[in-house]
Amino acid sequence: MRSAARITATLLFAAVGLLNLAPGVVALAPSQLATAYGVVDTDVTSVLLLRHRAVMLALLGVALLAAAAVPEWRKPVLVVAVIGKVSFIVLVATSAHTHPGLTPVALADVAALAALTTAAVLTRATWSAAE
Repeated sequence: MRSAARITATLLFAAVGLLNLAPGVVALAPSQLATAYGVVDTDVTSVLLLRHRAVMLALLGVALLAAAAVPEWRKPVLVVAVIGKVSFIVLVATSAHTHPGLTPVALADVAALAALTTAAVLTRATWSAAE
């Protein structure tokens, strides 16, 4: 059982890592903003902020992929990932007149949060069993 839990947790970390890498394309190709976020804004400042967000998400994706490979890194990476996901979900949920294109992004974060929660439980279970 420990082996199945360990493999599942590793796959969940990797899946959420890949999900976070995907927006990194926006940093290199801002023309993909409409595809990624459903937001079309030609304001230079907004584009720069969204590109920066894409870089930060890609960095989180790299950290999650690294944590998939190195279980000792999972706890700190989980903390950062959960804070990031929850903060975006709360911001979208509590903001008036949110662009409808952000709803799928927030829902993807809800799914990622569920996957990370499952990965955390499985990782904790494998650590507890090892003690």
